[in-house]
Amino acid sequence: MKVNTTTLLPLESYDKVIVSFSGGKDSVFLALDLKERLEAAGLPLSRLQLWHQHVDGEPSKDVPFMDWPCTESYCRAFAKHLGVRILFQWRHGGFRREMLKDNDRSAPVSFDRQDGSTGTAGGVKGKISTRRKFPQVSANLAVRWCSASLKIDTAALALNNEPAFKNSTILFLTGERREESAARSQYAELETHRCSTRSRRVDGWRSAIDQSERQVWAMMEKHNINPHPAYFLGWSRVSCLACIFGMADQWASVRAIAPDLFDRLAGYEREFGCTIKKGQSVVQQADNGKPFSQCSDRDLVNLALGRNYPESYIGVPAGQWRLPPGAFRQCGGPI
Repeated sequence: MKVNTTTLLPLESYDKVIVSFSGGKDSVFLALDLKERLEAAGLPLSRLQLWHQHVDGEPSKDVPFMDWPCTESYCRAFAKHLGVRILFQWRHGGFRREMLKDNDRSAPVSFDRQDGSTGTAGGVKGKISTRRKFPQVSANLAVRWCSASLKIDTAALALNNEPAFKNSTILFLTGERREESAARSQYAELETHRCSTRSRRVDGWRSAIDQSERQVWAMMEKHNINPHPAYFLGWSRVSCLACIFGMADQWASVRAIAPDLFDRLAGYEREFGCTIKKGQSVVQQADNGKPFSQCSDRDLVNLALGRNYPESYIGVPAGQWRLPPGAFRQCGGPI
């Protein structure tokens, strides 16, 4: 249900304002913009929380598979720099378990609760099915299941099963922008979230929907925030390291900096008899591309593929911020 967006959104009416935070430029924009809005309204920053859906399973424990190894620590470092709380949600076994599902249900979801404990939900009544294939490049989330299963549904289960949110009003922000794709250009800015109930109101707000990429980078420069290392390597988006939307140069870059991961993905395609991109394997895509030149920077590669992004790296000294090579580059994105 769409909500009237002609009136100024009253942030003071929400008990919690949650940013779905990937560590990418758009979610950084959401957090910084919201910080400015809360301060301008004289509201405490404690209303703001960052939520990160960790796609490869339990944070700090499960070994990264598809995602950038540095993303978890980058997100934690940003939250600490901003002075806000970050909470994690994850599906047990992450991407790999969901991909290899064979005559089974999707795994349960666990999440950091408001009181500091860990909650778990789902995995009991779901449909028994077999997947054994990568998500496919499609606007259909039933086919591009990574977004739905590992992010959207994971966050929803956390919202629905958080006892502290009973009789609360929640504002949940996501970073889609109209400029990104034809489909996203049709999205509503503000709408009633699917997790709203009689006892819990949740509004979904795409606060960056009308922002340009140039405005997003400008916000990061204004606050002297160092972008995620993936952008400096040449990636235009921070989703997974081996995002299914990757174009030829991006797949060539994956093979260059993470050959073991690339070989595993190619092996799974052969095992499944189904490629990520219809009619073309990741090997064929990489063969048709050229690695980004920044992939030869071993220090930068080690930072991106490490699991300990230094907190001191988040803030950039005034006047030293620089636009990363991945900015304004087209190398695969939402449909």
